[in-house]
Amino acid sequence: MAHMRSIRRSAVAVAVLVAVIPCGVASAEESLAVAASSELSADRIRQHTVVLGSDALEGRAPGTPGGQRAAAYIAQELARLGIDPLGDERTFFQQVPIHGNVVLQESRLVLTILGEAHELELGADYLLYTTGAQTWLPRPVPIVFVGYGIVAPEFDYNDYADVDVRGKVVAYLTGEPDSDDPEFFLGEESSVYAVPETKQRIALSRGAVGSVLIPSSDTSGEGWERLRREFSFEHLTLAYSLPRHLSLVLYPGLAELLFADALYDFDQVRAMQGSYTLRSFHLPVSLTFEGAFRSRNFLAPNVVGWLEGSDPELSETALVLSAHYDHLGIGPEVAGDAIYNGVVDNAIGVAGVLEITRVLATRTGPPRRSLIFLFSTAEEEGNLGSKYFLDHPPVPHSRIIANINVDGLATRMMFDDVMGIGAELSELGAMLDDAARQVGLDVTETELVAAGHEAYARSDQAVFAEAGIPAILINEGFRWRGSTRETAIATTIEWLATVYHSPRDDLHQPLDFEASRQHCAVIAGLAVTVADSAREPQWRPGVPYAYQRLLSIANEPR
Repeated sequence: MAHMRSIRRSAVAVAVLVAVIPCGVASAEESLAVAASSELSADRIRQHTVVLGSDALEGRAPGTPGGQRAAAYIAQELARLGIDPLGDERTFFQQVPIHGNVVLQESRLVLTILGEAHELELGADYLLYTTGAQTWLPRPVPIVFVGYGIVAPEFDYNDYADVDVRGKVVAYLTGEPDSDDPEFFLGEESSVYAVPETKQRIALSRGAVGSVLIPSSDTSGEGWERLRREFSFEHLTLAYSLPRHLSLVLYPGLAELLFADALYDFDQVRAMQGSYTLRSFHLPVSLTFEGAFRSRNFLAPNVVGWLEGSDPELSETALVLSAHYDHLGIGPEVAGDAIYNGVVDNAIGVAGVLEITRVLATRTGPPRRSLIFLFSTAEEEGNLGSKYFLDHPPVPHSRIIANINVDGLATRMMFDDVMGIGAELSELGAMLDDAARQVGLDVTETELVAAGHEAYARSDQAVFAEAGIPAILINEGFRWRGSTRETAIATTIEWLATVYHSPRDDLHQPLDFEASRQHCAVIAGLAVTVADSAREPQWRPGVPYAYQRLLSIANEPR
């Protein structure tokens, strides 16, 4: 799952499922889903995972030999299964143009406070979200504190109401207002406004030339070291992306420095935060930044295949089954290991989709609609591969009826329930309920382990949703067989804190491939249910993605 150069939250918990509605799944479709699920092989999932998660592929970073070898392996498997290529020039590869930057230690960030210059050290004092020429601020620029940095009209909330930030740098706190009211910033769940990228876009839209994120105090120590590791990797963008302004995260211990001799000191800001009286104000601080970067341009492939549907009319439409194959590559050593293998994130997800592809491709009578198998690149840097796929789609958006994304599989033990991330947004939630029932699983409300609705935005399913295409991600639940619910949650939290996005996500960790096969069974069941249904899944009333769906249908060439 994409870290997007952010202070990470887990993708384990997100949306709350709503009551499902019948989608008219016929008994023949049900038997097809059950049969497809029963043919999955845990051993084949293991074999693919061992190849893709091995040290030989060096973490599968985009634009590296290991990333290219991973793409070649996936394409070879698709060809062996008789899948038709859907990439460039009748190949399996859709080449994605990417621009990469590595920030160098010679970069200079200076805070000037009441005439006194304080030069900060990259890595120790600050980290960069954005890189490249657009971050250049050679002359002192004033800083304005803007609370959480949020403008949310639907909640009647605006941190920018009383300040003009045009041509200035904004500083804001991490997160969003605390709430126990689901109608105000989603209550106990985190909304999309808590995501740093959302704050950056709001600042840019208000005319700010830069932004400084002030993380919570618990981000110091080991939390900061973890961030340093994540931010040490090459920063990637699509070669045709619009420029973004300077955006950085400040070491939390330096927050008091920003508020020295300001209208309110940092302790007072924290007090206002706790009493819901937070306000925005100018700081007696200016900032300059002169960045030094090592840059390159390169191509990294999405791997794309097509399985023709059996219905003469419905086969013109397609379901996209996706999984990203990239990971972080080689980075800072942890306990003597510098290879970030990304086995659970997401070698095993790719292995699962390859195995589902085998089952669907080799059985007689494919579903009525066609299937597109998308193995995307550069997901870890902001879903770049899937964005390029949808910017340059092999079929019009209006003919892509849905996306089922796979970002990790169950690896601990067999389980009795699944959670649908984004299930409440569309009729895919109802179809998931049908598919899970067919393979003997329940669909349960998601657990708020570490993230809220923002987790829907963390992987490729969000890109499909933004294009108007109903999309979903399926996680196993916490009713693990042989474990209590409390132990399952604690184990997941521990994995996220110590293994996720580290070299420990490798083939030496415990991996139960029977649990992975079971996870694939419900995904395969949902894929067959959707692809064999006469009805296309629709967005729920009031979901903002629905408008984009209407536009894509209206704009389809006729």
